[in-house]
Amino acid sequence: MPNSPVRNFILQEKPTRTGHKTAVSLFSGAGISDLGYAMAGFDFRVHVEVDQQRSEIGMKNFPKSKWITSDIRISQQEIIEAYRSSASRRLDLLVATPPCQGMSTSNPSRGKRQTPKADALEEKNRLILEVIPVAHALKPRVIIAENVRQILTLKVQHRGTQKRVIDILRDTLPQYQLFSSVVNVADYGIPQGRKRALLVLVHKKERWLKPMLKMHRQPWPIPTHSESPSGDLQPWISIREWFEDMDYQHLDSASKSKAHGIHPLHCVPTYEGDRYIQISQIPPHSGRNAYENDICPSCKHQPVELGLIICPECEAPMRNRPYVEKDGEIRLIKGFHSSYRRMYSERPAYTITTNTSHVGSDFKIHPWENRVLSALECADLQTVPRFYDWTRATEKHSVYLVRKLVGEAFPTYFAHLHGMILNELLSKPMKSTYEDLAVVTPRHTETIAEL
Repeated sequence: MPNSPVRNFILQEKPTRTGHKTAVSLFSGAGISDLGYAMAGFDFRVHVEVDQQRSEIGMKNFPKSKWITSDIRISQQEIIEAYRSSASRRLDLLVATPPCQGMSTSNPSRGKRQTPKADALEEKNRLILEVIPVAHALKPRVIIAENVRQILTLKVQHRGTQKRVIDILRDTLPQYQLFSSVVNVADYGIPQGRKRALLVLVHKKERWLKPMLKMHRQPWPIPTHSESPSGDLQPWISIREWFEDMDYQHLDSASKSKAHGIHPLHCVPTYEGDRYIQISQIPPHSGRNAYENDICPSCKHQPVELGLIICPECEAPMRNRPYVEKDGEIRLIKGFHSSYRRMYSERPAYTITTNTSHVGSDFKIHPWENRVLSALECADLQTVPRFYDWTRATEKHSVYLVRKLVGEAFPTYFAHLHGMILNELLSKPMKSTYEDLAVVTPRHTETIAEL
């Protein structure tokens, strides 16, 4: 772990050189994922993000890019003209990471298409198709789209019929070869379990495409780690290993003085009274949840049967279990088995989401300290380099916004690994076969995933 490539990636100094391959980013957020591709040699000329706050943070990190703060559905021509005014040659890379709320398993309206909210989310599901007119105009050599796994089976209305999104992309972009898969970033040495669909469309005139297909290869990294390692694969990195190696300052949600560290992002919400009791009585490293706290906080009777909110011995409320009180009645809060639960110490962290500050969300409690993860810890688990400039958020005391942006992003380190491969492939235009490319750069055969 001390020589972990992921740790070294996060703690490296800010690169000063700009890449030579051109790139455009759609649905950019604050450019957290784009940063990985930029560090691999892609020079972003245009970013598109509808939210002003996200754009302002992104601009600090990509000051040379043209930021268009607008809905992509009404700004396509502006995007095309912005790129053409910044570069006289064909676009190398188009990156698109559209919103996923309509498909995410954390979305309670998913599948309930009759509700107004679900209809709005359904419209968001279609946003990935806005890539099509931009691709037709700029003819990028490679297109990347990342989203939740449901994108691979998602169907939307298209010209009067229900069709899968990936089939629409194939039909409307016939000049591209579409590759698709699901990747788990834990398989690349990132101490987080995060499964995402990855779509890569390669223009069929790329000379390295046919040899790649012939060799049954795909244009993204092969795993280096595994839950059940064999051969050259290493075991997943556990959250215990990661936190102990990173040596974070101890925090506790009992008070504001204990909940704020020296680093401006190393801070957590505070809890008073029963909420703190619920967290603190979950045994460290147990992976248990607060519903399983079985010692009565009033009379110390043990064990109190699961599912009870009243102690059978003293008839006092089990205040160390998640509860709600209404109209004089007290009951347990309804929740999944993963709610109010500590992360498992010996596994990678569970998916970093936008609601990491909520103790009741899935696996959000620190494995052994009495708190949720800090914004800094979440950013590190998403492998955001420490040199990333968060000042536009911190100067407004908006650590919650940082958490949201981090939760929305695809890990920067994986984007960097992927970008290194794509940059190398795109830099070999005269090589007529993939075998030649592999001979010239033998390490490349270790970074292209086999089917």
